[in-house]
Amino acid sequence: MPEQPLVSIIIPTYNRAHLIGETLDSVLAQTYTNWECIVVDDGSTDETEELLSTYISKDDRFQYHKRPDTHLPGGNGARNYGFELSMGEYVNWFDSDDLMQPEFLNSKMIAFTEKLELVICSGWYVRNNLSIIKDIDINVNTSLFKDYILKNAKIFTPSVLFRKSFLLKKPLFSCKLIRSQEAEFFSRVFFRISDNDYKIVNEPLFLYRQHLATKTGLDKVYDFNFKYAHFFVHLANFKRGVEINDQDIIQSCYENIILILIEAIKSNDKRLVNVIFDFLKKYIIKKQFVCIKVVVFLMKSTKFARYRCKAYLTGLNVVVNRNILIEFS
Repeated sequence: MPEQPLVSIIIPTYNRAHLIGETLDSVLAQTYTNWECIVVDDGSTDETEELLSTYISKDDRFQYHKRPDTHLPGGNGARNYGFELSMGEYVNWFDSDDLMQPEFLNSKMIAFTEKLELVICSGWYVRNNLSIIKDIDINVNTSLFKDYILKNAKIFTPSVLFRKSFLLKKPLFSCKLIRSQEAEFFSRVFFRISDNDYKIVNEPLFLYRQHLATKTGLDKVYDFNFKYAHFFVHLANFKRGVEINDQDIIQSCYENIILILIEAIKSNDKRLVNVIFDFLKKYIIKKQFVCIKVVVFLMKSTKFARYRCKAYLTGLNVVVNRNILIEFS
């Protein structure tokens, strides 16, 4: 039987001592056995290091590293550092609160051929207690890039097993964004990828834990950095849509940018409003994407927002009523 190629599992972590043990146990349970598991700590203050020492003492396939100062703080600095340390021919990033099914690696490695650069699997959304919420759908009907952007293909960090050589000359996870780094990374990687370069294993092979209370709380608090990160990703994909002349992508990204603009106006975020207005001036007025039609409600806004809208909308073909209903055509 041929020797199994080495797979590097890279797990960033921060104060997850209460959860990461379950993750590491699921790694130990893999039927594919030639792996190394690189855990990179982003500055934990809990018992993460002590817990990892017990796993390393039992199995030397586990490694524990602390993110060095040469890499910016955050999960992405840890992910990128783990990649630099990795020795495997294949790489699979994973999260420190999620779990692998026993066939997680084996099923993806069986699917790999010499011509493939990556294999994508499905999973389950689960609650904190690991009860299943629903399947993670991966529907690719057009292209991997387009269906990812349009959210038909739900792909997350644990989903993808990469051939390491495919990533060597590519920028990895952006440390400049504090949110949407996963979407930014996959958008770049999937853009113009050939159908012959990837394969989908449409069976649930991992448990993707949903911390609903945390996500709900974050969504309720307006944060410039969060909203700018969302805008940055949608803008990059808008430009890619223009490059390949895909009106569905252009429309979707444009609508999302307008929704971010609404939130920025309601929160009196002058910085982001100005950034988005600059985008509108450059791409909507000058380029005249007349195929795009968006109807949005700005609801109740501040004096600043009303003033900015009134001043800006004079340059667009719009209809404004008492509810500040804006139709771009």
